[in-house]
Amino acid sequence: MNIDLSGLPDILGDLTLESIASAAVTLLVCLIVIRILLRIVRRALRHTQIDERLQKFLLTGLKALMYIVTVIIVAQSLGVPSSSLVALLGVASLAVSLAIQGMLSNLAGGIMLMTSRPISLGDLAEIAGVTGNVEEIGLMYTKLRTADGQIVMLPNSSISAEKIINYTTLGRRRITVRVGASYNAAVNDVRAALLDAAQRTEHLLSDPAPTAYVESYGDSAVNYVLYAWATADDYWETHFVLTAAVKENFDRAGIEIPYN
Repeated sequence: MNIDLSGLPDILGDLTLESIASAAVTLLVCLIVIRILLRIVRRALRHTQIDERLQKFLLTGLKALMYIVTVIIVAQSLGVPSSSLVALLGVASLAVSLAIQGMLSNLAGGIMLMTSRPISLGDLAEIAGVTGNVEEIGLMYTKLRTADGQIVMLPNSSISAEKIINYTTLGRRRITVRVGASYNAAVNDVRAALLDAAQRTEHLLSDPAPTAYVESYGDSAVNYVLYAWATADDYWETHFVLTAAVKENFDRAGIEIPYN
């Protein structure tokens, strides 16, 4: 795009003290209006539930936009063609947006996370196949700490397009233990052993109560499933203890677990 600036020297040469004074007054009025508007918007944002970091970002963006408008207004009061400035700003903004396209996608994803709030700091969540506690939600990246102590940085653009499972929202998480038992074992005996294992495991929730069912029939075993609930913080430790308790109960009751 070619911008004709040939007339700019003539325009600058036509500047007078009156036009400069008028532009100075216009600039002063614009700055006062900007300050008042920013104060009003800042107070309005404080009464919302928008994340504080997002509030600062919105205020910064609004301030930049109003400064750009101020430059155009002041330049027009000096006799500079506003069309040339608008065209120049349009070309510059297009070039910048193409250069930081990926960053803008992450930024849009970060704004979505902070406004819709599918996750909060400290939540245990599974995002894009990664499970961990949410340690930071930034404008560009979200930080998860996994159970094995790794820090995973996920770009917000991918998070906004993925399924998010928040295990903390309901305050509990279901433990599922699947096990096979011999066809010679009575169904009631196997179910009783499974439920007793749940009864002897600490930190399991009583509501919902543990349940055990026949899930399917295999080639050499009857497949059972045991459902129990624990808090998100106790999930893994309780899961391991319950799984070991099932084996101990089977051994005590003489229930065989078939294997190839």
